[in-house]
Amino acid sequence: MKRIAGIAYAPEHGERGTGDLYLPEGAGKTPVAMAIHGGGWNAMDKGSWAGVAEFMCEQGYAVFNINYRLLDTAPWPACGDDCLAAAKFVLEGGHEALAPLDRKGGLVIIGGSAGGHLTLMTGLRLAKGQCRGMVNVSGPTDFHIKIAEGRREQLQQFFGAETITEQMLYAASPVSYVKPWSPPLLCTHSVHDKLVSIEHSRQMIKFYHEVHARAELYAYAGPGEQHGIWIEGSEPHRLLPEIEEAIATFLKTV
Repeated sequence: MKRIAGIAYAPEHGERGTGDLYLPEGAGKTPVAMAIHGGGWNAMDKGSWAGVAEFMCEQGYAVFNINYRLLDTAPWPACGDDCLAAAKFVLEGGHEALAPLDRKGGLVIIGGSAGGHLTLMTGLRLAKGQCRGMVNVSGPTDFHIKIAEGRREQLQQFFGAETITEQMLYAASPVSYVKPWSPPLLCTHSVHDKLVSIEHSRQMIKFYHEVHARAELYAYAGPGEQHGIWIEGSEPHRLLPEIEEAIATFLKTV
């Protein structure tokens, strides 16, 4: 495995506009994935998702593991715009190491928590055929659920606005973009998650199935009442074995 660090997909944003490219041994016409870290849209960086990038590389993918702008400096839709820009950078072969890779088949995109939301908002807004599959690990899918759960203050920070309109909720919710040709989707979610309830994943699967698009939910009893996705003490952080197994199985089908 080889890592090329600090590739600028949006140089105007400094370090937040960069990603690290992970290449498996003997990478030639290798399929490509993009990895998006979590952190409530306002914390962490690509280093927190490095273990997931390494896992995807072990599955035979070249992986672009990205940073994006955080809410304190740029409210929504900046982070979503950045992820779309990063995806297009990869698809267009914006770095010499991307040129020989299999970009024509489209990207697999994987993200967790806030990065799961950004995964969906990226894959669902790319042109048809540009995304071959998405993995959403414990990410929010419908901001109407957040309002119902009393998370208005978090959404005010997200949008950078005191007043939140129905149009804003709709436009930032992945469920709003589901179509019959939407990319295959795997959602993984702990039934004990109180940061982002499993209802988000169930809602996404429901919207997918209503239009006869392909989606599946891997629900499990994770440790604790947060996301419950990591192997305790792993460095870099690795997803629980059962989550990695579910993802590996899904990847064989896209």
